[in-house]
Amino acid sequence: MGSRSRSSGVVRPGFGGTLDWLVVAFGLVLAGVHLSLGVADGRTPFLVVGAGFLLGVGLFASRLWRPILYLVAVAYSLVLGVVWLVGGAPRPALGAMTGAISTAFVALAVYRFVQASRRAASR
Repeated sequence: MGSRSRSSGVVRPGFGGTLDWLVVAFGLVLAGVHLSLGVADGRTPFLVVGAGFLLGVGLFASRLWRPILYLVAVAYSLVLGVVWLVGGAPRPALGAMTGAISTAFVALAVYRFVQASRRAASR
């Protein structure tokens, strides 16, 4: 009964640094906000958006993750921000808080994409 190496699991190699956990935390908070709005208001689109963030967090930690998906996360967050504003920004205080978290999430995702691109280019 040998020990299973981490490389044979579903979690991608190298996952677990501080910035990885920060991405996960932002994603989970954004998922929680949208899921709670979906349940409280009975609005399916919020549930779908929340599920999208949960899917993204799961994908981020998995072996299926590729650096280009950082840009998908950025686009997803930016589109949601535009939809929120065009929709009349219901619940402005919650919108401002979610917007601040989304902005930090986008900035971190762009930073991680640039970091991964530089690492790949130097190989």
